[in-house]
Amino acid sequence: MTTMNMQLQHDQFMLIENKLKTIEVRLNDAKRRRLTVGDTIVFTDLRTHRQLTTKVTSLDQFTTFQALFNRYSSLQVGSGPQTSVTQMVRDMHTLYSPAQERQLGVLAIGIAPR
Repeated sequence: MTTMNMQLQHDQFMLIENKLKTIEVRLNDAKRRRLTVGDTIVFTDLRTHRQLTTKVTSLDQFTTFQALFNRYSSLQVGSGPQTSVTQMVRDMHTLYSPAQERQLGVLAIGIAPR
């Protein structure tokens, strides 16, 4: 089992801490490809620098953010209850380019606080 460190915006950190967000969405890059179910992820809040230790409960690969967001509810991935799939994809494209999405694919990381 490995431990991976990842950083999160404060609002996303709080949603995980409050057990509302259960899926972390990332590009399926080389770092994320090393994850396996049962691994530990330590999230660091970019604002407060607090840390939260979670366990990887599932890993689901998708070719696009749209396919991922069609599978999971907006609440599971840390968006508001009325947020559309189109808006969630737009939001992800502020972090990751469409070219990165096409090249690497995306990953839904199931997480649970330890």
